[in-house]
Amino acid sequence: MPKISIVLPVYNGLKYLDSAIYSILNQTEQNYEVLICDDASTDGSLSYLKQLENLNHNVRILYNDKNLGLFKTLNKLIKACQSPLIHLWAQDDIMMPNCLEECLNFHNLYPNITMSYHGVEYIDENGLVNPSEKIDGTPSIIDTKLYAILSSKWGCIPGNISNITINTSSIIAVGLFDDQMTLSADFDLWTKLAAVGDIGRIPYKLTYLRLHAAQLSRNYKSIALRIEEDTLIQKRIIGLLAENKDDFNIAKRFWRWKTQPTYFNDLLYLISVKEYDEGKKLAALLYSETNIIGLFFRWSIVRTLRFLKLDIKFYLNILDR
Repeated sequence: MPKISIVLPVYNGLKYLDSAIYSILNQTEQNYEVLICDDASTDGSLSYLKQLENLNHNVRILYNDKNLGLFKTLNKLIKACQSPLIHLWAQDDIMMPNCLEECLNFHNLYPNITMSYHGVEYIDENGLVNPSEKIDGTPSIIDTKLYAILSSKWGCIPGNISNITINTSSIIAVGLFDDQMTLSADFDLWTKLAAVGDIGRIPYKLTYLRLHAAQLSRNYKSIALRIEEDTLIQKRIIGLLAENKDDFNIAKRFWRWKTQPTYFNDLLYLISVKEYDEGKKLAALLYSETNIIGLFFRWSIVRTLRFLKLDIKFYLNILDR
């Protein structure tokens, strides 16, 4: 049995596919299996993958006859895995050579965690690194309460799919990705896993995460849907803190004063780029969740504080009390 399975959904990913896959094959840890599923690509990705399968016995290629979408394809891959651990992967990104080795070491050290995430370096379309000096003081082990506290304040802390390793039995137990979601099923899954056990943070940067305009998550036409799905998740996260009155009230303050004003800012952005239909969807969602006049008032205060570079102090010294 391989120590770890790498699962890679592919849809029209030929441009970066070679570098994404060969960064797996060049890992210092070689006891793995790679499962790749082509989701009815039209750019020649499947032909490339079939050639690769013939050259490497660690690689298995699956394919969908019609496009099923990211999360249904990921679930198909996960069900085919034979390892106790699964590392999720994306067609745009590059693993550092020691990525799998460090992930395995961490899960061997903490065998009861449901999942882990690690640090990333961001690269552009041409592979150039965008340096970041951001310091993450999150501990190595994050229990349910801490996950809920951090996520209610700052959003999805694990981040992207490519820096995630999951305990196979844990993901089966919580029911895989919610494939009825289009954009936020990853955030939803991290929350389900954190609700049933500890998760881990590996304190190393092990992946180059590529940012480019073609990614769905960066498409302004998906803003309203992303916020709709995130809202459902955030409500569940706040609910995880219901047993502690102080933590619960702090989470609700962050929801009203940080998260919702961010959504209102997205609404103004949609209007500025003349995406009126998308703006109407988001406006209707915000109207159903809060008083719009009150939200505008909160947004105005937060924007002023940000202009004065006092927003972080406001969050930490006023909201977080």
